[in-house]
Amino acid sequence: MTATIAYQQQHFEQARQEFLQLARLGNVDALYNLGVMNLHGQGQDKDHARAFAWFSIAADFGLSEAASAASLVYQQVDDKDPLSALKQSLEQDFGYQHYQRTLQPHFVSSVSQEEDLAPQRSHFLEPVYPPEAYKKGLEGWVWLEFDIDPSGAVKDLEIIDAYPPQEFERAIYNAVSRWRYQPLLKGQEVQTYHSRSLLYHFSTHKGRRYRESFSRQSNAYQQRISELIERAEQGDALVQYYISNWLMTEQSNAAMLLRRHYQQENAQGEVLLGAAKNGYALAQYRLGSSLLRGQLAQSDRQKGLNWVLQAAQSGLAVAQYRLAREILDSSDIQQDKEKAANWLSQAAKQGHFRAIRDLAELHLQQQNWQAVTALVAQGLQQDDDHPQLLFIQARLLAGQNEFQAARKKASQAIDEAQSRGWYQQDIQAWLVQQSKNQLSD
Repeated sequence: MTATIAYQQQHFEQARQEFLQLARLGNVDALYNLGVMNLHGQGQDKDHARAFAWFSIAADFGLSEAASAASLVYQQVDDKDPLSALKQSLEQDFGYQHYQRTLQPHFVSSVSQEEDLAPQRSHFLEPVYPPEAYKKGLEGWVWLEFDIDPSGAVKDLEIIDAYPPQEFERAIYNAVSRWRYQPLLKGQEVQTYHSRSLLYHFSTHKGRRYRESFSRQSNAYQQRISELIERAEQGDALVQYYISNWLMTEQSNAAMLLRRHYQQENAQGEVLLGAAKNGYALAQYRLGSSLLRGQLAQSDRQKGLNWVLQAAQSGLAVAQYRLAREILDSSDIQQDKEKAANWLSQAAKQGHFRAIRDLAELHLQQQNWQAVTALVAQGLQQDDDHPQLLFIQARLLAGQNEFQAARKKASQAIDEAQSRGWYQQDIQAWLVQQSKNQLSD
């Protein structure tokens, strides 16, 4: 935790600012440390009344040491009248009830780790375990997101995180890109399902090879796992995040050993929450995404958005993209295209492909031709024949009265969509309409 490091190095102003950010997430250690800093005048004048308020709020979160500290400080304060008012003031942004209302997930054992609201998968291809990894007994996981187009095809697959890096990504990419889902048709409207999230584990748990590899590695595993558990309990957010991901399967060597310590039913969610409260953006995004889709915990849209916002404000591109899409897609959120465009722009500047794609579409609707041209060029550097980008190019050319070039580009988009097995009826319908317009002219 960088706040703790700053505090230990006596960079008190930096520590105070970072503790304040963590305190807003319900981080009880940060609340307690703010009390300590006010009590001892670290980086500021001593303020016993404010120290009492911070300790009292931390005590409301269940920290017994904070309750004892608050009691001792209370005895040292001569004028006790302002204490309650100061605590109530801080509670508006940092109090336990505020945390419960805005951020605290409700973990329940009956909630599936899969997305109940996702379209039903109609074709599944099992990822091929990389032979060398399997031979070594190497295990890991990949967290990915993708969109599902109206025909049920998987498109624009994005690897968000993986462990170990560069080991299993290709295997999961090759498999998931061939999955199919039930078509997304609602009456006469077609829909795209954005940001389907999947955490896939590769584990060598089956058969004799598993037993042999686990037997060889058991002692080394156990020592390493013990070290990781200790780091997690000391508040190491990265380790908490990794442990949570391992706990989401019961079939890996690491998960089996971790379960000896984390025996509570909802351990994976609680550990993930710890990482999020300790400021780790990937954990905040995973928690927020889970709340939005009803994974790990009961679905809670506002709390999910609050966690995604925390990750987006930390600069995580995939969270910035997700926030923009929620604004654009959701009927229960006031559509604010300017705000959505701002989040898409921040993600696009980091090279996030889906943000580039959707921001180009948004600017096309607003006839910002120059912005569309630049974004399409940026996107085509990552995927030089992407059907949707080619279709955007076609409509851009039509908007600039270059109709022949527009029809040619749209035909190219159809061909490429067909080769990928993606939905193309929208492009075909646009071409038909363009032909009608030309005849009427």
